[in-house]
Amino acid sequence: MTIKSERGFSILELIIYIAIFAVISTAAVDMALNLNAGWTKSKVESEVQQNLRFAMEAIAQNVQNASAVTIPAAGASGNSLTLVSDGQTIQFFLTGTMLQKQIGANPAENITTDKVKITYVNFRTLQNTASSNSGIIATTTEFAMRVEYNSSETQFSYAQNATSTERIRN
Repeated sequence: MTIKSERGFSILELIIYIAIFAVISTAAVDMALNLNAGWTKSKVESEVQQNLRFAMEAIAQNVQNASAVTIPAAGASGNSLTLVSDGQTIQFFLTGTMLQKQIGANPAENITTDKVKITYVNFRTLQNTASSNSGIIATTTEFAMRVEYNSSETQFSYAQNATSTERIRN
């Protein structure tokens, strides 16, 4: 008569295998979480930078093409900008935390998205009279802005500031 011996895993081998699997699983989950956090931070920074860049370029382009700055008055500053370009009034202003642009009586259009919030905006108008007898007045507008990601969660906290100066070319 032959006795069959069945061999399986001992309890010690099973515990070792489970421990190895747990260490590898923990490392894989930690790596996945770190990758996700990095991706999220990159998306947040990109959103803020895109909105800030677009807003600053839109303002700069309109100032360059304007024939006059009516608000703020020369030597003054404020949180809205009114330009005259090709006989039309162009306004930049905050509505809540979004920067908007309005041309004439047309409806205002959003310059920034709702994914970000503008927490600071300032426009300042400077005028310099040329020293020659020509009496040419050069108007320059300085504008500064702070854009933050629109989230109350600290992991999405990111903000960026920018300041620029443009001169009316007309």
